[in-house]
Amino acid sequence: MGRSSQEQAIQNRANIVEAASRLFRQHGVDHVSVADIMGSLGMTTGGFYKHFTSKDALVAEAFALAFRQSAASWRKVSQQNGAGAIVHHYFRKRPAEQNCPILAFAPHVETENAAGQCVQAYTRGAETLFAQFLDHMKPAADGTTDPQAGQDAEILFAAMVGARLLADATGDSEWAKSVEGAVQGAVSRLR
Repeated sequence: MGRSSQEQAIQNRANIVEAASRLFRQHGVDHVSVADIMGSLGMTTGGFYKHFTSKDALVAEAFALAFRQSAASWRKVSQQNGAGAIVHHYFRKRPAEQNCPILAFAPHVETENAAGQCVQAYTRGAETLFAQFLDHMKPAADGTTDPQAGQDAEILFAAMVGARLLADATGDSEWAKSVEGAVQGAVSRLR
């Protein structure tokens, strides 16, 4: 394989992972086929197997990409607007293909049929976002960590994810929006 062919193969693989991540976030893993992904790129389904051994291998890479993208977004928001801004950013409406990977991918990994590599990629990604959230929310001004602040940050993370799940599942019902508002209000009390 010549240099340009290798570069094209690398680019094609990256395009497949990006398309899969976007489609999985938008429609759910179990509702997107390999043919859907490849078709969205104008590629053949047979070409998929030049890059991946299975759909599960692609799912794991697509999960990892989505979590890296979310972590980068959270880092940017926190650096520009302070730690509490992550919560406000989390509740911002966005296109379905940018849904929170914690919520978007949970239905796939909670089933008994989920491949171990997919569950591992999800777990690593969710843990990374959780740790990042805690790092931004709980340090004291002197660099030490207040145990109560750490526990409060953990509760806030769970409330943030849960409130978003409720809002998404209820079509942004008034009571779910009220729960989101309560979580956002808790940020200022914790800081």
